[in-house]
Amino acid sequence: MKRSGREAHPPDIAGILLGGGLSLAAAGQELFDWPSLGRGHFPVEELAAVALALGYAAAVIAAVNLSGGCRMPSWAAPLGRMALTNYLAQSVICGWIFYGYGLGQFDRLGVAATLAIGIFVYVAQVVFSAWWLGRYQFGPVEWLWRSCMYGVPQPMRAKVNLAILRATTTD
Repeated sequence: MKRSGREAHPPDIAGILLGGGLSLAAAGQELFDWPSLGRGHFPVEELAAVALALGYAAAVIAAVNLSGGCRMPSWAAPLGRMALTNYLAQSVICGWIFYGYGLGQFDRLGVAATLAIGIFVYVAQVVFSAWWLGRYQFGPVEWLWRSCMYGVPQPMRAKVNLAILRATTTD
């Protein structure tokens, strides 16, 4: 059932408010010189992470269930089809940027610069994944995985509808 978007969605609101409040409480001593939570700091911090994750997940589900919301995440579909490739690529890229075997920028960059690098890598993966899957059926690591699982090399090239190809190309 699609929603109009006017109704409140209590699970996402509650999760985000609870998780945000608990995160604030856990970081309060460092940020605002509030009294320490003592031994309660770790459980509060962990509960905050879970509550925030559930709140974000509920918010995404609510957004997709809005009328017209099914089109919203379509830009992310290529990321999902190449999830293993993107995960490994992101690990290699960020490892190279931040750790000593690469540029060694860990603890040298501020939060804003680190966030900018993360967003840049993510956007680059969105663009690359869409480009790649326009030409091939699978991501490179997904292709390797399938080929190993089936014991024979899988077809890599995307199946092309020749009628569409002829209609869109000029002689």
